[in-house]
Amino acid sequence: MLKIKIGLAGNPQAISQYLNYLQKNDSLKIIGSFDSTDAKNFEPFYGLSPFTDFIKRADAVIFCGLNHISVFDMLVECIRTSKHVLIEKFPDLNFTELSVLHKLNHEAGVSFLISNVHGSGCVYTTARQSVIKPTFIQNRINVPFNFNFTDHHSKEILCETIDMVLRCVNSPVSKVKVNKQYIFNQKPDEIKLSITFDNSTTSEIILNTVSHEHSNSLMLYQKGKIILADIQAFKVEETRIDFDLEHKLPFEHIESSTSSIAQKMQKFEKKIMYFDVIQKDLLNFVDCITNRVSPLVSIEEALNVVSVMQHFTYSQHESFV
Repeated sequence: MLKIKIGLAGNPQAISQYLNYLQKNDSLKIIGSFDSTDAKNFEPFYGLSPFTDFIKRADAVIFCGLNHISVFDMLVECIRTSKHVLIEKFPDLNFTELSVLHKLNHEAGVSFLISNVHGSGCVYTTARQSVIKPTFIQNRINVPFNFNFTDHHSKEILCETIDMVLRCVNSPVSKVKVNKQYIFNQKPDEIKLSITFDNSTTSEIILNTVSHEHSNSLMLYQKGKIILADIQAFKVEETRIDFDLEHKLPFEHIESSTSSIAQKMQKFEKKIMYFDVIQKDLLNFVDCITNRVSPLVSIEEALNVVSVMQHFTYSQHESFV
């Protein structure tokens, strides 16, 4: 079996993170690396583009880390030369750029996978599989106030969380509303994003940047069932609700409630086996290339997320859309 020739693009630290995983994968062969965060590396050498010369030898390119220079141009070149792409986290591209990539990717027929390196993917997947048609979703993310939390970091977290919500509901978005605090302050203490879907499901994403400690909790609610997921601790808890008691449920304080109603509810804790998400993404990437399966997160998902994220820009001028 021929090995897939892999080229690594990114800063040296991010590239080194992938090397051990790639060397353990029998389906992959490393052909070299390219520091795509240094502008000097893009200067033509005797009329040749160093990046073009680099990807000629590869079947696929993995973009490691962030802060790539001209990432859109590099992605276009990779797709046009029929190179498969794995990019870490959601690319910082607008809707038009993603639309162009989507068109080129469809024509070229190559795999384009967006990686989830934070490790929360297994919890999201387990939680999503535990509900059929959620009617309400809440994801609360607390970030310590003394943490080096940049605007780019907040956008990255919101993109990943919005992606999870959209795929969980699997219904077109009807309305997006952003809290007014964000409209008047571009660096708010708390961003609250409400999404209403065509099937009447509602979701709420809360990003609080003045917490004392990290936390990331996800709640999925459907008739007769509540799923509580602790993203930090890799734990999912399922609560079955008696239909006769559901309307009396102390909904907001389900975890701490000691009422007779809460005591009557049956709880089933779902154990999650932690796995290395970088290795998992690489296995999925190989599967996409060799067996033509669809990536877990692709350009289509990125387009859906950006269409929701656009409302942040609109909300600077309007209270809601």
